[in-house]
Amino acid sequence: MSALRSERKALALLSGMIVAGLGTLAIPWFLTPPAYLDLALRDAAFDSDLSTQSVVVTDDSTGRTKSASIRKVGNAFIARIGRINSGPGRYTARISGYRPGTARFQAAALQSIQAPIELAPAFGRAVISTFNAMRAAEPVAATLKDSSHALSQEPQRVMTIDLPPGKHQLSAQASGFCESQREFDVRAGMITKVSFPLSPDLTGDEMARFVLGWRNEPRDLDTHFWKSDAPGFPTATTVYFHNKTGVLPNGSTFAHLDVDELYPGAYETLTVRNAAVGDYRYFIHVFQGAGTIADANATVQVYTRGCHVQTFTPPPNCNFRIWNVANLHYDGTHMELIERQECTPEGTVIVRK
Repeated sequence: MSALRSERKALALLSGMIVAGLGTLAIPWFLTPPAYLDLALRDAAFDSDLSTQSVVVTDDSTGRTKSASIRKVGNAFIARIGRINSGPGRYTARISGYRPGTARFQAAALQSIQAPIELAPAFGRAVISTFNAMRAAEPVAATLKDSSHALSQEPQRVMTIDLPPGKHQLSAQASGFCESQREFDVRAGMITKVSFPLSPDLTGDEMARFVLGWRNEPRDLDTHFWKSDAPGFPTATTVYFHNKTGVLPNGSTFAHLDVDELYPGAYETLTVRNAAVGDYRYFIHVFQGAGTIADANATVQVYTRGCHVQTFTPPPNCNFRIWNVANLHYDGTHMELIERQECTPEGTVIVRK
């Protein structure tokens, strides 16, 4: 009887060993040792703070998704994904406002890894500075609007805003200045710097104010205001960079070049006074830098009393270096601005510096 009991015990032990062995052999077929994943996210264009965002992460091998918050750890922005399968991995991160970014890695079993992901913004960034058009680089605190939507609650001198790619028309308002509108392009992943000159309303003997702005090369665009019946060009009755105050033979001042700047993104301002009786020509000349008027992305705004404004942009295919914008006629009582909008090559007007 004891022999039978011993055989049964031996058989049970053998059976247990076989089952255990089979179980051990089966483990690799259905169990992969885990690893642990953190994603280190970065705005590849602007280095923006991502800690206010959340991320949706997809395991590209299984299609499973998971949402995770982003927190700042030192100088990095980390999304903790947690347990994953060890071995090769590919995960795609999606954040609002950015194109999807993907991390590929090899995760060792039972190890924690941190995988970097560069995110390309699907938006552009505009840095807008508002200035007094009558002074060179004199900041003015203003509020900005995009269509009817206020972009700032309080007046600011410099404002940074993220906008979708494309053309945007903004308006700026500041106490003591005329409201102004300007259009500019925003490109995804790029910074657009905008100078926004604001003109005060005309006072005293001021009759008209011309404000030129340009955003691209050529480097130096110059404002000219020329008395049309003057004998030759330029003369004392030509207002430009070399003669900023126009004086008539009777000694009266008819115009003044208030601001003369030399680089894209800047502005030039000329104010006409009511001594300017007769006919005058306002034109722009590319003085320095490669390219033509068509390349400069230029705009001229003409202000008259009561903050009335008229905006001029160059004619299509203005592939010359002189842009004849408008003629001004004043008979001593009424002023008329006559649109000219003609582009001509250098040599049609002699310009010396």
